[in-house]
Amino acid sequence: MKRRILPVILAIVMTFTLSVSAFATTYSDLTNHWAKTYMEDLAAKGYITGYSDGTMKPDKNITAGEMLVVLSRLYTLTDLQTSMIQADYETTVKGIVSSDLSWEYKYLETCLATGIITKDELKSLSLTANIQKEQLALYLVRAMQLSSDADKLASTKLTFADASKVLSACVGSVAELKAIGIVSGDASNNFSPQVSVTRAVAAKMVSCALTYMTTNGILLSVPAYANISQNTGIITAASSTGIDIRGYDGLVREFATSTLTDVTVNSVSKTLSSSYVGCYATITDQKGIVKSIVITSDSTITWIQGWISSFTNGSTSGVVTLLNAQTNTSVSYTIPSTAAITLDGATSTLSSVNSGKYITLKVISGAVTEAHVLTYVTSLTGTISTLDIASTVKLKITDSNGETFYFLLDMSNLPAFYRVSKVITIDKLSVGDSITFTFAEGKITTIAIAGSGTTVTGQVVSKTTTTDGTIWVLDTNGTRTSYNLDDDVTVYSGTKVLTLSDIDVGDQVSAVVFNSTITEIHLTSAATSATKVTGKVLSVSSTNHKISIKTSEGKMKTIDTSYVISMIVGSTGNSTTMAGVLVDQTVTAYGTYSDSTTFAAKTIIIE
Repeated sequence: MKRRILPVILAIVMTFTLSVSAFATTYSDLTNHWAKTYMEDLAAKGYITGYSDGTMKPDKNITAGEMLVVLSRLYTLTDLQTSMIQADYETTVKGIVSSDLSWEYKYLETCLATGIITKDELKSLSLTANIQKEQLALYLVRAMQLSSDADKLASTKLTFADASKVLSACVGSVAELKAIGIVSGDASNNFSPQVSVTRAVAAKMVSCALTYMTTNGILLSVPAYANISQNTGIITAASSTGIDIRGYDGLVREFATSTLTDVTVNSVSKTLSSSYVGCYATITDQKGIVKSIVITSDSTITWIQGWISSFTNGSTSGVVTLLNAQTNTSVSYTIPSTAAITLDGATSTLSSVNSGKYITLKVISGAVTEAHVLTYVTSLTGTISTLDIASTVKLKITDSNGETFYFLLDMSNLPAFYRVSKVITIDKLSVGDSITFTFAEGKITTIAIAGSGTTVTGQVVSKTTTTDGTIWVLDTNGTRTSYNLDDDVTVYSGTKVLTLSDIDVGDQVSAVVFNSTITEIHLTSAATSATKVTGKVLSVSSTNHKISIKTSEGKMKTIDTSYVISMIVGSTGNSTTMAGVLVDQTVTAYGTYSDSTTFAAKTIIIE
């Protein structure tokens, strides 16, 4: 058996869990029938159904239209994908197929979208005629997305006794299904290509196809409709290059448009502009590319969004006061009990309107006709793409789906910022940071830098402090790296809290690093008099690899440089050589004493 793994596109997948009334049904005419297992399998999965008299009629011929309906069910589409396919193919199907078969329309639309059948084939096909076996082979291979493999077998010489009867256009498909074990010859080794297919034979072929796809990890896809999403909301900003909308969840999403974006206002093609701010919009995008923007513009309609500050409920209406999210002003509206009210997307009543919740009001000629309330707590994770810190902080993030969200934060009333469990200030955020927002009832409660940081270990070889901050250079196995120190860096020795001044050049440390910034330091080994020596240079001998120094105690020491791994200028962290060591400079060497006066250095820092 050949094994194929097709590209996985998750938006549309093959499913085996369709819920139908026939799931537990026993069919009277399947008892002892050879196709019992196959037909009950497909009935349980929702691909076929029985008749009202409790039979399955396995030996009844299946029509071309009925077979295409079954094959279309190999694909599960979202409501959005179904509506888009309908928009693209409904006119075509209605123009070809009689209204007597209107129940097949949506399935035939899927067949066209998935390539199971072409428009020209549909035009010439009698949907009420019995489907022939070679036709089913062709359509089934296409439904399984194995056409490219079948094309390679188009010139194959079939081994069936009646191979010469198979239409040339179907040879590759028949060969492919035989190769993967879905079809075989009868007792006389005939394929019977022009024989009408019974419901039983069709069930066996489809059931075997499902088993093959499951075994080989094949997931079906419709690339043209994959990764499509739709967002609705009120326009907060718009121009010829982009649009921002605020959804019922209170989040502002930003979309970039192009010349390929189809913009319609009240079903008429228009150019996007700021004149549509405040209008309701539906945005459809695929993989981050905006395909269409549908705007409803009506001078009698006003949309109001914001957080509820108070609500007074009466017998037939209630008065809501909210902080308008667009204008940041307090406004009040009367909501009649007859208004369409939703709570987290479900139909509700005035009782769902409470203080602290986020609400979107549709107001027509001054009267509220719709009220959409949000109460649930949610979170959002993305990467900072824009950060402008001012009295009003402008912050944009892009999530894993490519959606961009836009936030305006009041500098005088910021949410709490965290890095792991530590409270930080907003200036610790940087473009490129992955952050997670936590929302409660439409309001941002916390913003946390995602992740736990990276731990690095090494020897402190340089400490430099300027007006721009402090920079340390750590040496890890001969590799030196510069790090900024966070203003609020914490320092520990075990559980004991230290200060930065407690850490000396030459000490071994373990540091937690976020984006090249050290946020936490753990002293693992302090340099001692036995492992370092400091003094003023008296002489330098590159030939003998010796540096003579005089310590602060007045003692003469010889530094053996034969085994030096790194020689660093302390003020810059840059590497140097023996030629860079000058008389009267102060140097600190790290290593061990080989005798009472000779120090075998591994690292030398010129101060």
